[in-house]
Amino acid sequence: MGRADVYLQPEAKDPVLSEASVLAIAAAHTARAGAVLQVDESGGEARAYLLSGDVVVKTQRPHRLRPRTSLAKEARLLEHLADPLGDRVPQLFGHGRTQAPEGTVEYLVMTRMPGRAARHVPVSGPARADLLRESGALLARLHTVSTGPLLAESGLFPRDGDGADLARRLESGFADLADLIAAQPERWPLAAAPEQIAAHALAMLPDTFTPVVLHSNPGPTHVFTDDGGTLTGLIDFGDSYLSHPAMDLRAWPDPADRLKLRHGYLQDRDPGEGFDAAWTAAMIYADMAALASRPELADTAAADLALRLADR
Repeated sequence: MGRADVYLQPEAKDPVLSEASVLAIAAAHTARAGAVLQVDESGGEARAYLLSGDVVVKTQRPHRLRPRTSLAKEARLLEHLADPLGDRVPQLFGHGRTQAPEGTVEYLVMTRMPGRAARHVPVSGPARADLLRESGALLARLHTVSTGPLLAESGLFPRDGDGADLARRLESGFADLADLIAAQPERWPLAAAPEQIAAHALAMLPDTFTPVVLHSNPGPTHVFTDDGGTLTGLIDFGDSYLSHPAMDLRAWPDPADRLKLRHGYLQDRDPGEGFDAAWTAAMIYADMAALASRPELADTAAADLALRLADR
Protein backbone atom coordinates (compact mmCIF):
# COMPACT_ATOMS: atom_id res chain seq x y z
CA MET A 1 0.00 0.00 0.00
CA GLY A 2 1.35 3.43 -0.92
CA ARG A 3 1.85 6.42 1.33
CA ALA A 4 -1.24 8.06 -0.19
CA ASP A 5 -3.63 5.21 0.71
CA VAL A 6 -4.23 4.32 4.34
CA TYR A 7 -7.23 2.12 5.07
CA LEU A 8 -8.82 2.88 8.42
CA GLN A 9 -10.34 -0.51 9.30
CA PRO A 10 -8.64 -3.20 7.18
CA GLU A 11 -10.01 -6.07 9.28
CA ALA A 12 -13.67 -5.08 8.89
CA LYS A 13 -16.04 -7.61 7.35
CA ASP A 14 -17.14 -7.00 3.77
CA PRO A 15 -20.36 -8.93 3.10
CA VAL A 16 -22.12 -8.85 -0.28
CA LEU A 17 -25.68 -7.67 0.30
CA SER A 18 -28.61 -9.91 -0.54
CA GLU A 19 -30.88 -8.86 -3.37
CA ALA A 20 -33.59 -8.12 -0.81
CA SER A 21 -31.29 -5.72 1.07
CA VAL A 22 -30.23 -3.94 -2.12
CA LEU A 23 -33.79 -3.55 -3.37
CA ALA A 24 -34.91 -2.22 0.01
CA ILE A 25 -32.22 0.46 -0.14
CA ALA A 26 -33.17 1.40 -3.70
CA ALA A 27 -36.91 1.45 -2.97
CA ALA A 28 -36.41 4.05 -0.25
CA HIS A 29 -35.34 6.53 -2.94
CA THR A 30 -36.77 5.47 -6.31
CA ALA A 31 -39.44 3.22 -7.76
CA ARG A 32 -37.42 2.52 -10.91
CA ALA A 33 -35.45 -0.51 -9.68
CA GLY A 34 -36.80 -4.02 -10.21
CA ALA A 35 -33.99 -6.56 -9.83
CA VAL A 36 -30.25 -6.84 -9.23
CA LEU A 37 -28.59 -7.59 -12.56
CA GLN A 38 -24.90 -7.53 -11.64
CA VAL A 39 -22.52 -6.89 -8.75
CA ASP A 40 -19.45 -4.86 -9.76
CA GLU A 41 -16.44 -4.84 -7.42
CA SER A 42 -13.96 -3.28 -9.85
CA GLY A 43 -13.99 0.03 -7.99
CA GLY A 44 -12.03 -1.26 -5.00
CA GLU A 45 -13.32 1.06 -2.28
CA ALA A 46 -16.99 0.63 -3.19
CA ARG A 47 -19.24 -2.14 -4.46
CA ALA A 48 -21.80 -1.29 -7.15
CA TYR A 49 -25.06 -3.21 -7.51
CA LEU A 50 -26.43 -2.66 -11.02
CA LEU A 51 -30.21 -2.83 -11.07
CA SER A 52 -32.89 -2.89 -13.72
CA GLY A 53 -34.32 0.54 -14.46
CA ASP A 54 -30.77 1.90 -14.94
CA VAL A 55 -30.28 2.26 -11.19
CA VAL A 56 -27.05 1.78 -9.24
CA VAL A 57 -26.78 1.15 -5.51
CA LYS A 58 -23.20 1.92 -4.51
CA THR A 59 -22.02 0.82 -1.07
CA GLN A 60 -18.87 1.57 0.89
CA ARG A 61 -16.71 -1.54 1.37
CA PRO A 62 -15.87 -1.30 5.10
CA HIS A 63 -12.36 -2.73 4.89
CA ARG A 64 -11.46 -0.26 2.10
CA LEU A 65 -12.54 2.89 3.91
CA ARG A 66 -9.89 5.60 3.59
CA PRO A 67 -9.80 9.31 4.44
CA ARG A 68 -9.71 10.71 0.92
CA THR A 69 -12.71 8.72 -0.38
CA SER A 70 -16.24 9.48 0.77
CA LEU A 71 -19.73 8.54 -0.39
CA ALA A 72 -21.03 11.61 1.48
CA LYS A 73 -18.65 13.75 -0.56
CA GLU A 74 -19.78 12.10 -3.79
CA ALA A 75 -23.44 12.64 -2.91
CA ARG A 76 -22.88 16.31 -2.16
CA LEU A 77 -20.99 16.84 -5.39
CA LEU A 78 -23.49 14.96 -7.58
CA GLU A 79 -26.23 17.22 -6.22
CA HIS A 80 -24.06 20.23 -7.01
CA LEU A 81 -23.30 19.05 -10.56
CA ALA A 82 -26.83 18.02 -11.54
CA ASP A 83 -27.64 21.34 -13.20
CA PRO A 84 -24.32 22.38 -14.81
CA LEU A 85 -23.36 18.93 -16.13
CA GLY A 86 -26.76 17.28 -16.54
CA ASP A 87 -26.73 13.69 -17.73
CA ARG A 88 -22.95 13.67 -18.18
CA VAL A 89 -22.76 12.62 -14.52
CA PRO A 90 -24.95 10.19 -12.53
CA GLN A 91 -28.13 11.67 -11.13
CA LEU A 92 -28.45 11.17 -7.39
CA PHE A 93 -31.61 9.63 -5.91
CA GLY A 94 -30.36 9.39 -2.35
CA HIS A 95 -27.53 8.85 0.13
CA GLY A 96 -27.60 7.50 3.65
CA ARG A 97 -26.86 4.74 6.12
CA THR A 98 -29.14 1.87 6.97
CA GLN A 99 -29.13 -1.24 9.10
CA ALA A 100 -29.41 -4.30 6.85
CA PRO A 101 -29.25 -7.96 7.94
CA GLU A 102 -25.63 -7.92 6.78
CA GLY A 103 -24.75 -4.95 9.01
CA THR A 104 -24.62 -1.15 8.81
CA VAL A 105 -24.45 0.01 5.20
CA GLU A 106 -23.53 3.42 3.80
CA TYR A 107 -24.86 3.81 0.28
CA LEU A 108 -25.65 5.98 -2.73
CA VAL A 109 -28.62 5.38 -5.02
CA MET A 110 -28.19 6.97 -8.46
CA THR A 111 -28.71 6.53 -12.18
CA ARG A 112 -26.50 4.21 -14.20
CA MET A 113 -24.29 5.89 -16.78
CA PRO A 114 -25.02 4.55 -20.28
CA GLY A 115 -22.26 2.61 -22.00
CA ARG A 116 -19.07 1.17 -20.56
CA ALA A 117 -15.79 2.39 -19.13
CA ALA A 118 -13.51 3.52 -21.95
CA ARG A 119 -10.86 1.01 -20.93
CA HIS A 120 -13.23 -1.77 -22.03
CA VAL A 121 -14.12 -0.23 -25.40
CA PRO A 122 -11.56 -0.60 -28.21
CA VAL A 123 -11.40 2.91 -29.67
CA SER A 124 -8.61 4.12 -31.93
CA GLY A 125 -7.85 6.64 -34.66
CA PRO A 126 -10.13 9.66 -35.13
CA ALA A 127 -12.79 8.20 -32.82
CA ARG A 128 -10.29 8.05 -29.95
CA ALA A 129 -9.13 11.59 -30.64
CA ASP A 130 -12.75 12.77 -30.56
CA LEU A 131 -13.39 10.91 -27.29
CA LEU A 132 -10.39 12.53 -25.63
CA ARG A 133 -11.25 16.00 -26.89
CA GLU A 134 -14.84 15.59 -25.66
CA SER A 135 -13.53 14.38 -22.30
CA GLY A 136 -11.27 17.41 -22.06
CA ALA A 137 -14.17 19.71 -22.83
CA LEU A 138 -16.26 18.02 -20.13
CA LEU A 139 -13.47 18.55 -17.59
CA ALA A 140 -13.30 22.21 -18.59
CA ARG A 141 -17.03 22.47 -17.81
CA LEU A 142 -16.52 20.72 -14.47
CA HIS A 143 -13.75 23.15 -13.55
CA THR A 144 -16.03 26.17 -14.07
CA VAL A 145 -18.54 24.91 -11.49
CA SER A 146 -18.75 27.11 -8.42
CA THR A 147 -16.85 25.96 -5.35
CA GLY A 148 -19.10 28.07 -3.11
CA PRO A 149 -20.46 27.29 0.34
CA LEU A 150 -21.98 23.98 -0.72
CA LEU A 151 -18.48 22.58 -1.23
CA ALA A 152 -16.03 24.82 0.58
CA GLU A 153 -17.99 24.88 3.86
CA SER A 154 -19.11 21.26 3.88
CA GLY A 155 -15.87 19.99 5.41
CA LEU A 156 -15.89 17.11 2.91
CA PHE A 157 -13.55 18.45 0.23
CA PRO A 158 -9.80 18.79 0.81
CA ARG A 159 -8.49 22.02 -0.66
CA ASP A 160 -5.11 23.01 -2.05
CA GLY A 161 -4.99 26.77 -1.67
CA ASP A 162 -1.57 27.41 -3.16
CA GLY A 163 1.51 25.78 -4.63
CA ALA A 164 2.81 24.69 -1.23
CA ASP A 165 -0.41 22.79 -0.52
CA LEU A 166 -0.30 21.14 -3.93
CA ALA A 167 3.35 20.20 -3.50
CA ARG A 168 2.58 18.49 -0.19
CA ARG A 169 -0.22 16.54 -1.89
CA LEU A 170 2.03 15.36 -4.73
CA GLU A 171 5.08 14.55 -2.61
CA SER A 172 3.69 11.27 -1.27
CA GLY A 173 2.68 10.16 -4.74
CA PHE A 174 6.11 10.93 -6.15
CA ALA A 175 7.69 9.06 -3.24
CA ASP A 176 5.55 5.99 -4.01
CA LEU A 177 6.61 6.14 -7.67
CA ALA A 178 10.28 6.45 -6.71
CA ASP A 179 9.93 3.32 -4.56
CA LEU A 180 8.33 1.39 -7.44
CA ILE A 181 11.04 2.48 -9.85
CA ALA A 182 13.80 1.62 -7.37
CA ALA A 183 12.48 -1.96 -7.32
CA GLN A 184 12.86 -2.21 -11.11
CA PRO A 185 15.72 0.17 -12.02
CA GLU A 186 15.98 -1.19 -15.56
CA ARG A 187 12.82 0.75 -16.38
CA TRP A 188 14.30 4.15 -15.50
CA PRO A 189 15.71 5.89 -18.61
CA LEU A 190 17.43 8.95 -17.12
CA ALA A 191 20.78 9.58 -15.47
CA ALA A 192 19.13 11.73 -12.80
CA ALA A 193 17.44 9.76 -10.02
CA PRO A 194 13.61 9.69 -9.82
CA GLU A 195 13.77 11.70 -6.58
CA GLN A 196 15.65 14.46 -8.41
CA ILE A 197 13.10 14.56 -11.20
CA ALA A 198 10.28 14.67 -8.65
CA ALA A 199 11.90 17.59 -6.84
CA HIS A 200 12.32 19.38 -10.17
CA ALA A 201 8.62 18.86 -10.98
CA LEU A 202 7.48 20.08 -7.56
CA ALA A 203 9.58 23.22 -7.96
CA MET A 204 7.65 24.04 -11.16
CA LEU A 205 4.31 24.43 -9.39
CA PRO A 206 2.93 27.98 -9.40
CA ASP A 207 2.84 29.79 -6.09
CA THR A 208 -0.78 30.90 -6.52
CA PHE A 209 -3.81 29.63 -8.41
CA THR A 210 -7.58 29.46 -8.07
CA PRO A 211 -8.67 26.00 -6.85
CA VAL A 212 -11.40 24.29 -8.87
CA VAL A 213 -13.52 21.17 -8.38
CA LEU A 214 -11.47 18.17 -9.53
CA HIS A 215 -12.71 14.69 -10.31
CA SER A 216 -9.27 13.32 -9.26
CA ASN A 217 -9.07 10.37 -11.68
CA PRO A 218 -10.97 11.14 -14.91
CA GLY A 219 -9.19 8.46 -16.92
CA PRO A 220 -10.30 5.40 -18.92
CA THR A 221 -11.74 3.69 -15.83
CA HIS A 222 -14.24 6.47 -15.13
CA VAL A 223 -14.87 7.98 -18.57
CA PHE A 224 -17.83 6.14 -20.13
CA THR A 225 -18.53 5.70 -23.83
CA ASP A 226 -21.00 3.93 -26.08
CA ASP A 227 -19.80 1.04 -28.22
CA GLY A 228 -18.68 3.44 -30.93
CA GLY A 229 -16.44 5.38 -28.57
CA THR A 230 -18.68 8.45 -28.15
CA LEU A 231 -18.50 10.00 -24.69
CA THR A 232 -21.55 9.37 -22.50
CA GLY A 233 -20.29 10.74 -19.19
CA LEU A 234 -18.06 10.58 -16.14
CA ILE A 235 -18.58 8.54 -12.96
CA ASP A 236 -17.12 8.07 -9.46
CA PHE A 237 -16.51 11.39 -7.72
CA GLY A 238 -15.62 9.94 -4.32
CA ASP A 239 -12.00 11.16 -4.45
CA SER A 240 -12.87 14.72 -5.52
CA TYR A 241 -11.03 17.68 -4.05
CA LEU A 242 -10.28 21.33 -4.83
CA SER A 243 -6.96 22.13 -6.46
CA HIS A 244 -5.19 23.22 -9.64
CA PRO A 245 -7.13 22.25 -12.81
CA ALA A 246 -4.08 20.70 -14.50
CA MET A 247 -4.15 17.87 -11.96
CA ASP A 248 -7.22 16.43 -13.72
CA LEU A 249 -5.34 16.14 -17.03
CA ARG A 250 -2.87 13.43 -15.96
CA ALA A 251 -5.12 10.38 -15.57
CA TRP A 252 -4.69 8.84 -19.05
CA PRO A 253 -1.54 6.67 -19.08
CA ASP A 254 -0.53 7.24 -22.72
CA PRO A 255 1.15 10.63 -23.32
CA ALA A 256 -0.49 10.93 -26.75
CA ASP A 257 -3.91 10.61 -25.11
CA ARG A 258 -3.03 13.28 -22.57
CA LEU A 259 -2.10 15.72 -25.31
CA LYS A 260 -5.46 15.20 -27.03
CA LEU A 261 -7.21 15.64 -23.68
CA ARG A 262 -5.37 18.94 -23.19
CA HIS A 263 -6.40 20.09 -26.66
CA GLY A 264 -10.06 19.41 -25.90
CA TYR A 265 -9.73 21.09 -22.53
CA LEU A 266 -8.18 24.31 -23.77
CA GLN A 267 -10.04 24.64 -27.11
CA ASP A 268 -7.19 26.77 -28.49
CA ARG A 269 -7.23 29.10 -25.46
CA ASP A 270 -3.90 30.34 -24.09
CA PRO A 271 -3.74 28.81 -20.60
CA GLY A 272 -0.98 31.07 -19.32
CA GLU A 273 2.45 30.26 -17.93
CA GLY A 274 1.21 29.18 -14.51
CA PHE A 275 -1.12 26.62 -15.98
CA ASP A 276 1.57 25.27 -18.30
CA ALA A 277 4.01 24.92 -15.42
CA ALA A 278 1.51 22.92 -13.34
CA TRP A 279 0.51 20.86 -16.39
CA THR A 280 4.15 20.01 -17.09
CA ALA A 281 4.63 18.88 -13.49
CA ALA A 282 1.48 16.75 -13.77
CA MET A 283 2.75 15.19 -17.02
CA ILE A 284 6.08 14.34 -15.38
CA TYR A 285 4.14 12.60 -12.62
CA ALA A 286 2.05 10.68 -15.18
CA ASP A 287 5.13 9.68 -17.19
CA MET A 288 6.84 8.37 -14.07
CA ALA A 289 3.69 6.42 -13.20
CA ALA A 290 3.67 4.84 -16.67
CA LEU A 291 7.35 3.93 -16.38
CA ALA A 292 6.70 2.36 -12.98
CA SER A 293 3.67 0.26 -13.89
CA ARG A 294 2.96 0.20 -17.64
CA PRO A 295 5.86 -1.47 -19.46
CA GLU A 296 4.00 -1.34 -22.77
CA LEU A 297 4.18 2.47 -22.55
CA ALA A 298 7.81 2.67 -21.41
CA ASP A 299 9.22 4.07 -24.66
CA THR A 300 6.55 6.69 -25.21
CA ALA A 301 6.57 7.70 -21.53
CA ALA A 302 10.36 8.04 -21.54
CA ALA A 303 10.24 10.18 -24.68
CA ASP A 304 7.53 12.41 -23.23
CA LEU A 305 9.41 12.73 -19.93
CA ALA A 306 12.51 13.88 -21.76
CA LEU A 307 10.43 16.42 -23.70
CA ARG A 308 8.80 17.82 -20.57
CA LEU A 309 12.14 18.20 -18.83
CA ALA A 310 13.63 19.91 -21.88
CA ASP A 311 10.75 22.41 -21.84
CA ARG A 312 11.65 23.38 -18.28
